[in-house]
Amino acid sequence: MMNRNILSLLLLLLLMGLALAGSLSCGSCSRGPQQDTTAWDYKAPPAMPINRSITGDSMGFITGAEIHRIPSYIEQRPLKEIFNDSNAIQLVAAEANGFKPVTSLHDAYSIDKPLIRIFSCDAYMLDDLTASVPYLVPKAAQLLKEIGYAFQDSVRKRGGKAYRIKVTSVTRTEYSVGKLRRRNRNATENSCHRFGTTVDISWVKFDCLDPSMVISLEDLKNILAEVVLDFRRQGRCYAIFERRAGCLHITVR
Repeated sequence: MMNRNILSLLLLLLLMGLALAGSLSCGSCSRGPQQDTTAWDYKAPPAMPINRSITGDSMGFITGAEIHRIPSYIEQRPLKEIFNDSNAIQLVAAEANGFKPVTSLHDAYSIDKPLIRIFSCDAYMLDDLTASVPYLVPKAAQLLKEIGYAFQDSVRKRGGKAYRIKVTSVTRTEYSVGKLRRRNRNATENSCHRFGTTVDISWVKFDCLDPSMVISLEDLKNILAEVVLDFRRQGRCYAIFERRAGCLHITVR
């Protein structure tokens, strides 16, 4: 068990240290379709800090704040029915677009796809990643950035103020998938997260950057669903609505 834990730690450290491509800058680049390859110093990522003036729980509620409603236009049926792309379907896309899952140090050294390290930025916030590392293939990193910006634009156009989506899971090793499965029934052995193509975006946690206007969690969830559905209809991604995990599980196509 000790050797296995050490191997897992080495794999994660190695994966986190790979600099096969420039880190993804979200806050100071064009929002066009081209891939952003701006390099950033690992010690000084372009991250927006959490607004420490805001108090409240992790779901984005602010104590004593008035809750504002803004319009949303998602289909009037359960989101689980709308976002129902099976793991098998997503796995095909993950294998086509991602790298071979990391099971050993040799695999980590032999990754044949460029990776981009992602940071919290003005498009999205990385939650505490306890079972994954913040690396994606460029195609997935670009999709995540565009989803984050589209969500913010939709909120603002409907009268809201600054919010960011929260990313709760990114890339996992075979070991971290196995460890997660022991405590999370939603986790699958054939996880798309192993390929650097998949992210989980929370629909129960959002980052409020402006406490002067707190928006209904239900409206934020529905606007996020609208945005992801639009990218899905464009053929950009697959998605599953995970009710127990409180996230949209998204794989780039």
